[in-house]
Amino acid sequence: MPGRGAARAKAARTTISVQGARVHNLKNVSVEIPRDSLVVVTGLSGSGKSSLAFDTIYAEGQRRYMESLSSYAKRFIAHVAKPDVDFIFGLSPVISIEQKTLTSNPRSTVGTMTDIASYLNLLYATIGRAHCPRTGEPVPTRSASQILEAILSLPDGTEIELRAPVFTQYGEDLDFVFTEVRKKGCRRLIVDGKPVDLSAEVSVDESAVRHMDAVVDRFIVSRRHEKAIKAGIAATLLVGDGLLQAHVVKGASRAEQQRFYDALCSATHHFVYGEIGPDYFVFNNPESACRTCGGLGVDKLTHPELLVPDPQRSILGGCFVREAFKFNPDTWDGRLMYSLSQALSFPLDSPWRDLPQRVRDEILYGVDRKIPIVTPPDSRTRLREQDEGREVGFHGIARRIERHYRRYRQRGEANSRMEEWLDKVMVERTCPDCNGARLRATRLTFEIAGKTIYDMGQLHFDELHALLGTIKPAGRGADAGRHVLKEIRGRLELLLGIGLDYLNFNRRSGTLSGGESQRIRLSTQIGSGLMGMLYVLDEPSIGLHPKDNVKMIATL
Repeated sequence: MPGRGAARAKAARTTISVQGARVHNLKNVSVEIPRDSLVVVTGLSGSGKSSLAFDTIYAEGQRRYMESLSSYAKRFIAHVAKPDVDFIFGLSPVISIEQKTLTSNPRSTVGTMTDIASYLNLLYATIGRAHCPRTGEPVPTRSASQILEAILSLPDGTEIELRAPVFTQYGEDLDFVFTEVRKKGCRRLIVDGKPVDLSAEVSVDESAVRHMDAVVDRFIVSRRHEKAIKAGIAATLLVGDGLLQAHVVKGASRAEQQRFYDALCSATHHFVYGEIGPDYFVFNNPESACRTCGGLGVDKLTHPELLVPDPQRSILGGCFVREAFKFNPDTWDGRLMYSLSQALSFPLDSPWRDLPQRVRDEILYGVDRKIPIVTPPDSRTRLREQDEGREVGFHGIARRIERHYRRYRQRGEANSRMEEWLDKVMVERTCPDCNGARLRATRLTFEIAGKTIYDMGQLHFDELHALLGTIKPAGRGADAGRHVLKEIRGRLELLLGIGLDYLNFNRRSGTLSGGESQRIRLSTQIGSGLMGMLYVLDEPSIGLHPKDNVKMIATL
């Protein structure tokens, strides 16, 4: 029996046999390729290297895999044609890693390509330490049940108010913010400690506002109201982006209030975070993405030179891009522009370049005061009597385009005509709200070793590997944190081993060279730990320094 087993082992196929390959410029080629070895195919350009490796061996491996699937599964997979070859023996499951940039999708980064971004999200959800977005002091994280129990520990009859912080969005005025709060079902705000009723006309000095909190729910503490309190907690965490502020209104002594605050929330603003999961840090999740840039990290800004392509023309003569503004005395825009010219004393028939810089800025970006509406003398229709002389605000042509752009982004709709129009008058810049981090402000209050998840993604791989080695998880989630750290460091070591120590996770995948993207995909495949696979690579060492070729070969 032992002798028969040894004979079987010796008889196992040790080569991949290709017979009669006639794909593209291969002329009836037959070759034996060693298995379990690193085999390099060389030759002149056009000699058939890629035809043999990709269009013959890889294509046949893929076709055979497809044949093994059920008829139902084949309906959803593109048909793979059989390569022009007599037969191939000794094939293993094949993975092709070609030399090309993966995608131009602006949402794709090195972190999402390697899946390490998912592990970083899990790491921050497990051992990240939250801080107050206003003071920077530590903020505890509690589950909804823990918050509920803390509230119910107060004496029966205590009146509690649940508030959610309101964060302003870049470029939007308070009227817009108030409307958004109303849409969430809240009618009361606390603005810098003073109550504001949103159901009435609101008059607030926008420049003086520092902090705003929406009052989501108010109730009397009692076990009978447990379900209502639990629902209020969930609603407040939703409105506050995971943050909740519990405020004792009355019914508890000063000592009882202090014990409640000390056990549940932060010292200054009484904030507490709800239970945090990995999705909380995913910039491709609409609930976590920065509201201004939608998770892209870049925003668009109206450019004056694109908006006014011919400064020799006047406003009457059509100096602006036609879709942005065209003067017509019978439209509201035309009347508003005429009223502005009367209020600021500038001629509408003067060339744009001859107007004072101050006037040009006010036309583009708006004026601080309100202006009275006046009917142009050449208007064929008269204003309604109640509109004549009415004072209105003018926010500027450029600002109006930017507001339309932000609302277009918030709707999450893709419109090629809209994108084409925006490209005519706007230029790309780093998002002014998140500064390129792609995430909302509440996500960037979580830190590990003094760094936010965006800061971690900005570190080069060699720096990140060294930093992760110094982190010692402690407290709740320490065991899970150690396992996640080990996984991230292991994948980073593969990336370091193929000469990619200079990259970082926040870099867009569309900016990578073909060789870089191929080596990243190679590290992802090797990290899967599968055995017996056949990898077909296309010049994996391209772009590497000769000293890094040794690392690449060792990794392979």
